Amino acid sequence: MSQSKLCLPPRSVITGWDFSTGEVKCLAFDLFGTVLAEVRLPTDLWRGESPDSGISELNLLQLEGQARASVRGIVAELRRLGRLQDWVAGGISATHHTAGRIDENHLPVRRAICWNDQTLAAYRQAGERRLGGAAAVQQLIGGPWADRYTLSHLIKDEDAEIQDEDARYLKPGDWQRTRFILPHGPLAAGYLTGHFDVISVSSAASTGIMSFVTRQWNRQMLDALQNEEYRRLAWEQLPRIVDHYQPIGPLAEHLAKECHLDPVSRPLIYPTSDDQQAGLVGGGAVNDGQMAIILGNSAVVNSSSANLPEVDDLDIMCLNWGPYLLMRCYSNGAAALNRAVGADKGWKKIDWQQLDEEARAVPAGSNGHRCLPFFDAEPSLGIDNQRKGIRWSIEEGDRCEPSAGPQSRGQRRRASLEAVACMIALGVRAHQRAHRSIGQDIQQITVSGGVARSDLMCEILASMLGQRLHRLENEEGPALGAAVTALAAHESLTRRQQGRNEPFTVADAVATMVKYRQPVDPNPQWQDGYQRQLARFQQEIDR
Repeated sequence: MSQSKLCLPPRSVITGWDFSTGEVKCLAFDLFGTVLAEVRLPTDLWRGESPDSGISELNLLQLEGQARASVRGIVAELRRLGRLQDWVAGGISATHHTAGRIDENHLPVRRAICWNDQTLAAYRQAGERRLGGAAAVQQLIGGPWADRYTLSHLIKDEDAEIQDEDARYLKPGDWQRTRFILPHGPLAAGYLTGHFDVISVSSAASTGIMSFVTRQWNRQMLDALQNEEYRRLAWEQLPRIVDHYQPIGPLAEHLAKECHLDPVSRPLIYPTSDDQQAGLVGGGAVNDGQMAIILGNSAVVNSSSANLPEVDDLDIMCLNWGPYLLMRCYSNGAAALNRAVGADKGWKKIDWQQLDEEARAVPAGSNGHRCLPFFDAEPSLGIDNQRKGIRWSIEEGDRCEPSAGPQSRGQRRRASLEAVACMIALGVRAHQRAHRSIGQDIQQITVSGGVARSDLMCEILASMLGQRLHRLENEEGPALGAAVTALAAHESLTRRQQGRNEPFTVADAVATMVKYRQPVDPNPQWQDGYQRQLARFQQEIDR
Protein backbone atom coordinates (compact mmCIF):
# COMPACT_ATOMS: atom_id res chain seq x y z
CA MET A 1 0.00 0.00 0.00
CA SER A 2 1.45 3.37 -0.99
CA GLN A 3 1.94 6.24 1.41
CA SER A 4 -0.55 8.38 -0.58
CA LYS A 5 -3.35 6.08 0.57
CA LEU A 6 -2.63 6.60 4.24
CA CYS A 7 -4.97 8.67 6.37
CA LEU A 8 -2.10 9.84 8.55
CA PRO A 9 -0.48 13.16 7.62
CA PRO A 10 2.52 12.53 5.34
CA ARG A 11 4.98 14.11 7.82
CA SER A 12 3.92 11.80 10.65
CA VAL A 13 6.72 10.41 12.84
CA ILE A 14 6.53 6.95 14.44
CA THR A 15 8.99 5.87 17.12
CA GLY A 16 10.20 2.35 17.73
CA TRP A 17 11.80 1.36 21.03
CA ASP A 18 14.06 -1.66 21.32
CA PHE A 19 14.58 -2.59 24.96
CA SER A 20 17.24 -5.28 24.84
CA THR A 21 19.58 -6.68 27.47
CA GLY A 22 22.50 -5.11 25.59
CA GLU A 23 21.20 -1.57 25.20
CA VAL A 24 18.05 0.47 24.74
CA LYS A 25 17.36 2.24 21.45
CA CYS A 26 14.63 4.64 20.47
CA LEU A 27 14.48 5.41 16.76
CA ALA A 28 12.19 7.95 15.10
CA PHE A 29 11.03 6.98 11.59
CA ASP A 30 9.14 8.75 8.86
CA LEU A 31 6.45 6.86 6.96
CA PHE A 32 9.01 5.60 4.44
CA GLY A 33 11.00 3.87 7.19
CA THR A 34 13.81 6.43 7.11
CA VAL A 35 15.51 7.02 10.45
CA LEU A 36 15.16 10.67 11.44
CA ALA A 37 16.65 10.53 14.93
CA GLU A 38 17.88 7.99 17.45
CA VAL A 39 18.86 7.62 21.09
CA ARG A 40 20.97 4.76 22.49
CA LEU A 41 21.44 3.96 26.15
CA PRO A 42 23.49 1.20 27.82
CA THR A 43 22.05 -1.67 29.86
CA ASP A 44 23.92 -3.13 32.82
CA LEU A 45 22.89 -6.56 34.08
CA TRP A 46 23.51 -8.18 37.47
CA ARG A 47 25.41 -11.43 37.04
CA GLY A 48 25.31 -12.67 40.64
CA GLU A 49 28.02 -12.79 43.27
CA SER A 50 30.17 -15.04 41.07
CA PRO A 51 30.77 -14.76 37.31
CA ASP A 52 30.06 -18.50 37.10
CA SER A 53 26.64 -18.23 38.76
CA GLY A 54 24.75 -18.21 35.45
CA ILE A 55 22.50 -15.44 36.80
CA SER A 56 21.36 -12.63 34.50
CA GLU A 57 19.00 -10.04 35.98
CA LEU A 58 17.87 -6.49 35.20
CA ASN A 59 17.19 -3.83 37.83
CA LEU A 60 13.73 -2.41 37.09
CA LEU A 61 14.77 1.01 38.39
CA GLN A 62 17.27 1.04 35.53
CA LEU A 63 14.48 0.12 33.09
CA GLU A 64 12.32 2.97 34.38
CA GLY A 65 15.25 5.35 33.97
CA GLN A 66 15.91 4.10 30.44
CA ALA A 67 12.29 4.68 29.46
CA ARG A 68 12.32 8.24 30.82
CA ALA A 69 15.75 9.10 29.43
CA SER A 70 14.92 7.73 25.97
CA VAL A 71 11.89 10.04 25.83
CA ARG A 72 13.95 13.06 26.84
CA GLY A 73 16.55 12.19 24.24
CA ILE A 74 14.19 11.57 21.32
CA VAL A 75 12.15 14.69 22.16
CA ALA A 76 15.35 16.77 22.09
CA GLU A 77 16.36 15.31 18.72
CA LEU A 78 12.94 15.78 17.13
CA ARG A 79 12.71 19.33 18.50
CA ARG A 80 16.12 20.11 17.00
CA LEU A 81 14.90 18.79 13.62
CA GLY A 82 11.63 20.73 13.80
CA ARG A 83 9.65 17.46 13.74
CA LEU A 84 8.42 17.17 17.32
CA GLN A 85 4.88 18.20 16.41
CA ASP A 86 4.79 15.32 13.89
CA TRP A 87 5.32 12.58 16.51
CA VAL A 88 2.03 10.67 16.60
CA ALA A 89 2.70 7.15 17.87
CA GLY A 90 5.21 4.71 19.25
CA GLY A 91 5.71 0.95 19.41
CA ILE A 92 7.87 -1.15 21.71
CA SER A 93 10.04 -4.21 21.23
CA ALA A 94 11.57 -5.90 24.27
CA THR A 95 13.29 -9.17 25.12
CA HIS A 96 10.61 -11.82 25.08
CA HIS A 97 11.67 -13.89 28.06
CA THR A 98 12.74 -11.20 30.53
CA ALA A 99 10.16 -10.57 33.28
CA GLY A 100 9.86 -8.91 36.70
CA ARG A 101 7.48 -7.99 39.51
CA ILE A 102 6.20 -4.60 40.69
CA ASP A 103 4.01 -3.56 43.63
CA GLU A 104 0.94 -1.29 43.68
CA ASN A 105 3.19 1.81 43.61
CA HIS A 106 5.03 0.43 40.56
CA LEU A 107 8.15 -0.17 42.67
CA PRO A 108 10.21 -3.29 41.91
CA VAL A 109 9.63 -6.35 44.06
CA ARG A 110 12.67 -8.05 42.57
CA ARG A 111 14.91 -7.65 39.55
CA ALA A 112 13.67 -8.97 36.22
CA ILE A 113 15.09 -12.40 35.38
CA CYS A 114 16.55 -12.20 31.87
CA TRP A 115 16.13 -14.47 28.86
CA ASN A 116 19.76 -15.62 29.06
CA ASP A 117 19.73 -16.58 32.76
CA GLN A 118 21.43 -19.98 32.92
CA THR A 119 19.79 -21.11 36.20
CA LEU A 120 16.25 -21.67 34.87
CA ALA A 121 16.45 -25.13 33.27
CA ALA A 122 16.13 -27.07 36.54
CA TYR A 123 13.13 -24.99 37.64
CA ARG A 124 11.34 -25.51 34.32
CA GLN A 125 11.97 -29.25 34.55
CA ALA A 126 10.55 -29.38 38.10
CA GLY A 127 7.43 -27.45 37.10
CA GLU A 128 6.92 -29.54 33.98
CA ARG A 129 7.04 -32.75 36.06
CA ARG A 130 4.29 -31.40 38.33
CA LEU A 131 2.10 -30.85 35.25
CA GLY A 132 2.69 -34.37 33.93
CA GLY A 133 5.48 -33.76 31.42
CA ALA A 134 5.99 -32.02 28.09
CA ALA A 135 3.00 -33.71 26.45
CA ALA A 136 0.69 -32.36 29.17
CA VAL A 137 2.07 -28.85 28.60
CA GLN A 138 1.41 -29.23 24.88
CA GLN A 139 -2.20 -30.14 25.63
CA LEU A 140 -2.67 -27.17 27.96
CA ILE A 141 -1.22 -24.33 25.88
CA GLY A 142 -0.73 -25.79 22.41
CA GLY A 143 3.04 -25.43 22.41
CA PRO A 144 6.22 -26.07 24.42
CA TRP A 145 7.37 -24.48 27.67
CA ALA A 146 10.93 -23.23 27.22
CA ASP A 147 13.41 -22.69 30.06
CA ARG A 148 13.31 -18.92 29.53
CA TYR A 149 9.53 -18.44 29.92
CA THR A 150 8.08 -16.37 32.77
CA LEU A 151 6.57 -19.49 34.34
CA SER A 152 10.10 -20.77 34.98
CA HIS A 153 10.77 -17.55 36.88
CA LEU A 154 7.76 -18.24 39.11
CA ILE A 155 9.06 -21.74 39.89
CA LYS A 156 12.38 -20.16 40.84
CA ASP A 157 10.52 -17.56 42.95
CA GLU A 158 8.82 -20.39 44.84
CA ASP A 159 12.05 -22.40 45.30
CA ALA A 160 9.94 -25.22 46.76
CA GLU A 161 12.92 -27.52 47.46
CA ILE A 162 14.18 -25.12 50.15
CA GLN A 163 12.34 -25.75 53.40
CA ASP A 164 13.16 -22.43 55.08
CA GLU A 165 10.82 -19.89 53.45
CA ASP A 166 13.06 -16.98 54.41
CA ALA A 167 15.96 -18.57 52.53
CA ARG A 168 14.03 -18.84 49.25
CA TYR A 169 14.65 -16.69 46.21
CA LEU A 170 11.44 -14.70 46.81
CA LYS A 171 10.12 -14.23 50.32
CA PRO A 172 6.43 -14.93 51.11
CA GLY A 173 5.83 -11.23 51.79
CA ASP A 174 7.13 -10.37 48.30
CA TRP A 175 4.64 -12.77 46.71
CA GLN A 176 1.87 -10.96 48.60
CA ARG A 177 2.93 -7.40 47.82
CA THR A 178 3.36 -8.07 44.09
CA ARG A 179 0.68 -6.26 42.09
CA PHE A 180 1.74 -7.28 38.58
CA ILE A 181 3.98 -9.94 37.08
CA LEU A 182 5.11 -8.37 33.82
CA PRO A 183 7.52 -9.15 30.98
CA HIS A 184 10.08 -6.62 29.79
CA GLY A 185 7.91 -4.93 27.15
CA PRO A 186 4.75 -4.35 29.22
CA LEU A 187 6.98 -3.00 32.01
CA ALA A 188 8.60 -0.54 29.59
CA ALA A 189 5.16 0.42 28.24
CA GLY A 190 4.00 1.02 31.81
CA TYR A 191 6.90 3.32 32.54
CA LEU A 192 6.11 5.25 29.33
CA THR A 193 2.33 5.53 29.83
CA GLY A 194 1.58 4.81 33.51
CA HIS A 195 -0.57 1.80 32.47
CA PHE A 196 0.84 -1.48 33.82
CA ASP A 197 -2.33 -3.57 33.65
CA VAL A 198 -2.22 -4.80 30.04
CA ILE A 199 -0.15 -7.14 27.88
CA SER A 200 -0.18 -8.05 24.20
CA VAL A 201 -0.70 -11.55 22.80
CA SER A 202 2.91 -11.49 21.59
CA SER A 203 4.28 -10.80 25.07
CA ALA A 204 1.84 -13.15 26.83
CA ALA A 205 2.86 -15.98 24.48
CA SER A 206 6.37 -15.78 25.96
CA THR A 207 5.21 -16.55 29.50
CA GLY A 208 4.29 -20.23 29.22
CA ILE A 209 0.90 -19.40 30.77
CA MET A 210 -1.14 -18.28 27.74
CA SER A 211 -2.94 -20.79 25.52
CA PHE A 212 -1.95 -20.47 21.87
CA VAL A 213 -5.43 -21.71 20.95
CA THR A 214 -7.65 -19.39 23.01
CA ARG A 215 -5.08 -16.57 23.37
CA GLN A 216 -6.11 -16.26 26.99
CA TRP A 217 -4.38 -17.21 30.23
CA ASN A 218 -4.65 -20.89 31.16
CA ARG A 219 -4.88 -21.15 34.94
CA GLN A 220 -3.98 -24.84 34.91
CA MET A 221 -0.41 -23.97 33.92
CA LEU A 222 0.02 -22.43 37.37
CA ASP A 223 -0.32 -25.95 38.81
CA ALA A 224 3.39 -26.09 38.04
CA LEU A 225 3.72 -24.20 41.33
CA GLN A 226 3.65 -26.41 44.41
CA ASN A 227 2.12 -23.83 46.78
CA GLU A 228 -1.64 -23.34 46.28
CA GLU A 229 -1.56 -19.82 47.74
CA TYR A 230 1.18 -18.83 45.30
CA ARG A 231 -0.95 -20.17 42.44
CA ARG A 232 -3.83 -17.95 43.54
CA LEU A 233 -1.61 -14.90 43.91
CA ALA A 234 0.07 -15.42 40.53
CA TRP A 235 -3.32 -15.72 38.82
CA GLU A 236 -4.45 -12.40 40.33
CA GLN A 237 -1.19 -10.69 39.40
CA LEU A 238 -1.35 -11.37 35.65
CA PRO A 239 -2.23 -8.38 33.43
CA ARG A 240 -5.14 -8.29 31.00
CA ILE A 241 -4.44 -9.49 27.42
CA VAL A 242 -5.44 -6.81 24.88
CA ASP A 243 -5.69 -6.47 21.10
CA HIS A 244 -2.64 -4.94 19.44
CA TYR A 245 -4.75 -2.32 17.67
CA GLN A 246 -5.92 -0.94 21.02
CA PRO A 247 -3.61 1.81 22.32
CA ILE A 248 -2.22 1.37 25.81
CA GLY A 249 -2.52 5.12 26.21
CA PRO A 250 -0.75 8.37 25.46
CA LEU A 251 2.72 9.13 26.70
CA ALA A 252 2.41 9.75 30.45
CA GLU A 253 1.52 13.30 31.43
CA HIS A 254 4.44 13.57 33.85
CA LEU A 255 6.85 12.66 31.02
CA ALA A 256 5.22 15.21 28.73
CA LYS A 257 5.66 17.91 31.39
CA GLU A 258 9.27 16.92 31.97
CA CYS A 259 10.00 17.27 28.23
CA HIS A 260 7.78 20.33 27.68
CA LEU A 261 5.48 18.46 25.31
CA ASP A 262 1.99 19.70 24.53
CA PRO A 263 -0.18 17.63 26.90
CA VAL A 264 -3.07 17.65 24.41
CA SER A 265 -1.16 16.01 21.57
CA ARG A 266 0.94 13.36 23.29
CA PRO A 267 1.88 10.39 21.04
CA LEU A 268 -0.09 7.17 21.56
CA ILE A 269 1.83 4.09 22.69
CA TYR A 270 0.65 0.72 21.36
CA PRO A 271 0.86 -2.83 22.81
CA THR A 272 4.32 -4.31 22.79
CA SER A 273 6.00 -6.84 20.55
CA ASP A 274 8.36 -9.36 21.99
CA ASP A 275 11.67 -8.83 20.22
CA GLN A 276 11.16 -11.93 18.08
CA GLN A 277 7.88 -10.64 16.65
CA ALA A 278 9.47 -7.23 16.14
CA GLY A 279 12.47 -8.76 14.39
CA LEU A 280 10.17 -10.79 12.16
CA VAL A 281 8.19 -7.67 11.20
CA GLY A 282 11.30 -5.53 10.83
CA GLY A 283 12.64 -8.21 8.50
CA GLY A 284 9.45 -8.06 6.42
CA ALA A 285 8.66 -11.73 7.17
CA VAL A 286 4.97 -11.58 8.09
CA ASN A 287 3.54 -14.06 5.56
CA ASP A 288 3.60 -17.87 5.49
CA GLY A 289 6.99 -19.32 4.67
CA GLN A 290 8.95 -16.12 5.24
CA MET A 291 11.97 -16.22 7.53
CA ALA A 292 13.90 -13.51 9.39
CA ILE A 293 17.36 -14.08 10.84
CA ILE A 294 18.32 -11.54 13.51
CA LEU A 295 22.01 -11.43 14.34
CA GLY A 296 22.24 -9.41 17.55
CA ASN A 297 23.28 -10.20 21.12
CA SER A 298 21.41 -13.43 20.53
CA ALA A 299 21.29 -15.16 17.14
CA VAL A 300 17.70 -15.90 16.20
CA VAL A 301 15.97 -17.72 13.36
CA ASN A 302 12.27 -16.88 13.10
CA SER A 303 9.58 -17.73 10.60
CA SER A 304 5.87 -17.08 10.20
CA SER A 305 3.23 -19.78 9.78
CA ALA A 306 -0.56 -19.76 9.70
CA ASN A 307 -0.62 -23.30 11.14
CA LEU A 308 1.15 -25.13 13.95
CA PRO A 309 3.82 -27.51 12.67
CA GLU A 310 4.04 -31.16 13.64
CA VAL A 311 7.49 -30.89 15.22
CA ASP A 312 8.69 -30.15 18.73
CA ASP A 313 12.23 -28.78 18.29
CA LEU A 314 11.28 -25.10 17.86
CA ASP A 315 9.84 -22.57 20.26
CA ILE A 316 6.37 -21.47 19.19
CA MET A 317 4.73 -18.14 19.96
CA CYS A 318 1.74 -16.20 18.73
CA LEU A 319 1.93 -13.06 16.65
CA ASN A 320 -0.31 -10.20 17.71
CA TRP A 321 -2.30 -10.30 14.47
CA GLY A 322 -2.99 -14.03 14.26
CA PRO A 323 -0.34 -16.34 12.80
CA TYR A 324 2.29 -18.30 14.70
CA LEU A 325 5.93 -17.39 15.12
CA LEU A 326 8.33 -20.33 14.97
CA MET A 327 11.62 -19.62 16.69
CA ARG A 328 15.06 -21.02 17.30
CA CYS A 329 16.81 -18.62 19.67
CA TYR A 330 20.53 -19.03 20.30
CA SER A 331 22.05 -17.26 23.30
CA ASN A 332 25.42 -17.01 21.56
CA GLY A 333 25.41 -14.16 19.07
CA ALA A 334 27.44 -10.96 19.07
CA ALA A 335 28.79 -11.48 22.59
CA ALA A 336 30.30 -14.85 21.69
CA LEU A 337 31.80 -13.39 18.51
CA ASN A 338 33.29 -10.52 20.49
CA ARG A 339 34.88 -12.87 23.01
CA ALA A 340 36.35 -15.04 20.28
CA VAL A 341 38.47 -12.11 19.06
CA GLY A 342 38.87 -10.18 22.34
CA ALA A 343 36.71 -7.23 21.26
CA ASP A 344 35.10 -4.89 23.77
CA LYS A 345 32.48 -2.14 23.85
CA GLY A 346 35.13 0.48 23.15
CA TRP A 347 35.63 -0.70 19.59
CA LYS A 348 34.60 1.74 16.87
CA LYS A 349 33.16 1.09 13.41
CA ILE A 350 36.60 1.41 11.83
CA ASP A 351 37.95 -1.30 14.16
CA TRP A 352 35.30 -3.77 12.97
CA GLN A 353 35.89 -2.84 9.34
CA GLN A 354 39.61 -3.49 9.73
CA LEU A 355 38.93 -6.81 11.47
CA ASP A 356 36.62 -7.97 8.66
CA GLU A 357 39.24 -7.01 6.06
CA GLU A 358 41.72 -9.23 7.90
CA ALA A 359 39.16 -12.04 8.11
CA ARG A 360 38.30 -11.82 4.41
CA ALA A 361 41.96 -12.35 3.57
CA VAL A 362 41.72 -15.75 5.33
CA PRO A 363 40.59 -18.61 3.03
CA ALA A 364 37.14 -20.11 3.53
CA GLY A 365 37.49 -22.79 6.17
CA SER A 366 39.96 -20.70 8.22
CA ASN A 367 42.89 -22.98 7.39
CA GLY A 368 41.29 -25.81 9.36
CA HIS A 369 40.71 -23.83 12.57
CA ARG A 370 37.32 -24.59 14.13
CA CYS A 371 35.38 -22.85 16.87
CA LEU A 372 32.52 -23.98 19.07
CA PRO A 373 31.05 -20.55 19.99
CA PHE A 374 29.13 -21.53 23.12
CA PHE A 375 30.02 -18.96 25.75
CA ASP A 376 26.54 -19.67 27.16
CA ALA A 377 24.64 -22.97 27.14
CA GLU A 378 22.55 -23.82 24.06
CA PRO A 379 19.87 -26.33 25.16
CA SER A 380 18.44 -26.74 21.65
CA LEU A 381 21.83 -28.08 20.52
CA GLY A 382 22.46 -30.19 23.61
CA ILE A 383 25.06 -27.76 25.01
CA ASP A 384 24.44 -27.58 28.76
CA ASN A 385 26.34 -25.67 31.45
CA GLN A 386 28.91 -28.46 31.69
CA ARG A 387 29.71 -28.32 27.96
CA LYS A 388 29.54 -24.56 27.40
CA GLY A 389 32.59 -22.46 26.58
CA ILE A 390 34.30 -21.07 23.51
CA ARG A 391 36.44 -23.99 22.40
CA TRP A 392 38.99 -24.16 19.61
CA SER A 393 40.24 -27.09 17.57
CA ILE A 394 42.09 -27.74 14.35
CA GLU A 395 41.30 -30.30 11.69
CA GLU A 396 43.84 -33.08 11.31
CA GLY A 397 42.67 -35.47 8.64
CA ASP A 398 39.18 -36.62 9.55
CA ARG A 399 39.50 -35.53 13.18
CA CYS A 400 39.43 -32.26 15.11
CA GLU A 401 42.09 -31.93 17.81
CA PRO A 402 41.75 -29.39 20.66
CA SER A 403 43.89 -26.29 20.28
CA ALA A 404 44.45 -22.85 21.78
CA GLY A 405 43.02 -21.29 18.64
CA PRO A 406 44.79 -19.34 15.91
CA GLN A 407 47.11 -16.48 16.83
CA SER A 408 45.88 -14.27 14.01
CA ARG A 409 42.81 -12.27 14.95
CA GLY A 410 41.69 -12.38 11.30
CA GLN A 411 41.65 -16.20 11.46
CA ARG A 412 39.82 -16.10 14.82
CA ARG A 413 37.24 -13.74 13.36
CA ARG A 414 36.65 -15.83 10.25
CA ALA A 415 36.49 -19.11 12.17
CA SER A 416 34.01 -17.70 14.72
CA LEU A 417 31.80 -16.22 11.97
CA GLU A 418 31.78 -19.60 10.24
CA ALA A 419 30.86 -21.30 13.53
CA VAL A 420 27.89 -18.99 14.15
CA ALA A 421 26.84 -19.50 10.52
CA CYS A 422 26.86 -23.27 11.15
CA MET A 423 24.70 -22.76 14.23
CA ILE A 424 22.24 -20.60 12.27
CA ALA A 425 22.16 -23.17 9.45
CA LEU A 426 21.03 -25.86 11.88
CA GLY A 427 18.22 -23.55 13.00
CA VAL A 428 17.19 -22.93 9.40
CA ARG A 429 17.06 -26.70 8.81
CA ALA A 430 14.75 -27.08 11.83
CA HIS A 431 12.42 -24.45 10.36
CA GLN A 432 12.48 -26.14 6.96
CA ARG A 433 11.45 -29.44 8.56
CA ALA A 434 8.66 -27.67 10.46
CA HIS A 435 7.26 -25.97 7.38
CA ARG A 436 7.47 -29.14 5.30
CA SER A 437 5.43 -30.96 7.97
CA ILE A 438 2.50 -28.67 7.06
CA GLY A 439 3.16 -28.58 3.31
CA GLN A 440 5.10 -25.31 3.10
CA ASP A 441 8.54 -24.22 1.98
CA ILE A 442 10.68 -21.29 3.10
CA GLN A 443 10.15 -18.69 0.38
CA GLN A 444 12.39 -15.84 1.49
CA ILE A 445 15.09 -15.21 4.11
CA THR A 446 15.93 -11.75 5.43
CA VAL A 447 18.82 -10.89 7.72
CA SER A 448 19.21 -7.97 10.12
CA GLY A 449 20.86 -7.02 13.41
CA GLY A 450 24.22 -5.57 14.32
CA VAL A 451 26.26 -8.57 13.13
CA ALA A 452 24.50 -8.35 9.75
CA ARG A 453 26.39 -5.10 9.13
CA SER A 454 29.31 -7.38 8.26
CA ASP A 455 29.32 -8.07 4.52
CA LEU A 456 31.59 -11.02 5.19
CA MET A 457 29.20 -12.59 7.70
CA CYS A 458 26.29 -12.28 5.29
CA GLU A 459 28.29 -13.88 2.46
CA ILE A 460 29.45 -16.72 4.73
CA LEU A 461 25.88 -17.33 5.92
CA ALA A 462 24.39 -17.23 2.39
CA SER A 463 27.06 -19.73 1.28
CA MET A 464 26.45 -22.00 4.29
CA LEU A 465 22.70 -22.00 3.58
CA GLY A 466 23.01 -22.10 -0.20
CA GLN A 467 20.32 -19.41 -0.42
CA ARG A 468 20.04 -15.73 -1.25
CA LEU A 469 19.71 -13.43 1.76
CA HIS A 470 17.73 -10.20 1.65
CA ARG A 471 19.35 -7.46 3.74
CA LEU A 472 17.44 -4.58 5.24
CA GLU A 473 18.36 -0.97 4.63
CA ASN A 474 17.89 -0.50 8.36
CA GLU A 475 19.69 -3.15 10.39
CA GLU A 476 17.78 -2.25 13.56
CA GLY A 477 15.10 -4.86 12.85
CA PRO A 478 13.35 -4.92 16.26
CA ALA A 479 13.08 -1.10 16.54
CA LEU A 480 11.80 -0.88 12.97
CA GLY A 481 9.39 -3.76 13.60
CA ALA A 482 8.02 -1.99 16.68
CA ALA A 483 7.43 1.14 14.62
CA VAL A 484 5.79 -0.85 11.82
CA THR A 485 3.27 -2.45 14.19
CA ALA A 486 2.55 0.97 15.71
CA LEU A 487 1.91 2.37 12.23
CA ALA A 488 -0.52 -0.47 11.47
CA ALA A 489 -2.42 0.20 14.69
CA HIS A 490 -2.40 3.99 14.48
CA GLU A 491 -3.44 4.13 10.82
CA SER A 492 -6.26 1.71 11.62
CA LEU A 493 -7.38 3.91 14.53
CA THR A 494 -7.28 7.00 12.30
CA ARG A 495 -9.39 5.24 9.66
CA ARG A 496 -11.99 4.26 12.24
CA GLN A 497 -12.12 7.83 13.49
CA GLN A 498 -12.68 9.04 9.91
CA GLY A 499 -15.37 6.43 9.23
CA ARG A 500 -13.29 4.40 6.78
CA ASN A 501 -13.77 0.62 6.93
CA GLU A 502 -10.81 -0.30 4.72
CA PRO A 503 -8.36 -2.38 6.84
CA PHE A 504 -4.69 -1.54 7.21
CA THR A 505 -2.72 -4.61 8.24
CA VAL A 506 0.76 -5.20 9.55
CA ALA A 507 1.66 -6.49 6.06
CA ASP A 508 0.47 -3.14 4.64
CA ALA A 509 2.66 -1.31 7.14
CA VAL A 510 5.63 -3.52 6.21
CA ALA A 511 5.16 -2.57 2.54
CA THR A 512 5.19 1.08 3.59
CA MET A 513 8.22 1.14 5.89
CA VAL A 514 10.51 -1.87 5.33
CA LYS A 515 13.10 -1.36 2.59
CA TYR A 516 15.79 -3.72 1.31
CA ARG A 517 19.39 -3.36 0.21
CA GLN A 518 21.16 -5.34 -2.50
CA PRO A 519 20.70 -9.06 -1.67
CA VAL A 520 23.63 -11.34 -0.85
CA ASP A 521 24.08 -14.49 -2.92
CA PRO A 522 26.07 -17.62 -2.02
CA ASN A 523 29.72 -17.69 -3.05
CA PRO A 524 29.95 -20.81 -5.26
CA GLN A 525 33.64 -21.25 -4.41
CA TRP A 526 32.81 -21.59 -0.70
CA GLN A 527 29.65 -23.71 -0.78
CA ASP A 528 31.01 -27.27 -1.01
CA GLY A 529 33.60 -26.69 1.70
CA TYR A 530 31.00 -25.12 3.97
CA GLN A 531 28.67 -28.12 3.59
CA ARG A 532 31.49 -30.36 4.81
CA GLN A 533 32.22 -27.93 7.62
CA LEU A 534 28.56 -27.89 8.66
CA ALA A 535 28.51 -31.69 8.81
CA ARG A 536 31.65 -31.65 10.98
CA PHE A 537 30.09 -28.99 13.24
CA GLN A 538 27.05 -31.22 13.74
CA GLN A 539 29.30 -34.15 14.63
CA GLU A 540 31.21 -32.07 17.17
CA ILE A 541 28.12 -30.90 19.07
CA ASP A 542 26.59 -34.41 18.96
CA ARG A 543 29.54 -35.92 20.82
